[in-house]
Amino acid sequence: MAEKVVAIAHGQAALQLGLTGLPVHEVNEIGAVETMLTDLMESEAQVLIVDERFRGQFSEWFSNRLARHSGLPLIIFVPSFGEEDAGTDAYINAILKPAVGFEIRLD
Repeated sequence: MAEKVVAIAHGQAALQLGLTGLPVHEVNEIGAVETMLTDLMESEAQVLIVDERFRGQFSEWFSNRLARHSGLPLIIFVPSFGEEDAGTDAYINAILKPAVGFEIRLD
């Protein structure tokens, strides 16, 4: 059975997302991130959580592909959890709660 919610992150973000029980693919090379994200976009996943630090490194072609993407899976870019930012939980829940129907808290 395919996972419905999957994360792609690196370092501290991967550790913290993994502690929530989510399956996390820890990747640090941007080409591998693009390949993995492409594969997951074609899978049965419904929500893909992606470390925000990757977004600025994507190739122009891949950035355009993401901009054209609609429907499932929902792709959510989350800020680094290493920074103290009280808005992280609010940001994630503003996007996830309407999509999955419940609130997720990262402590």
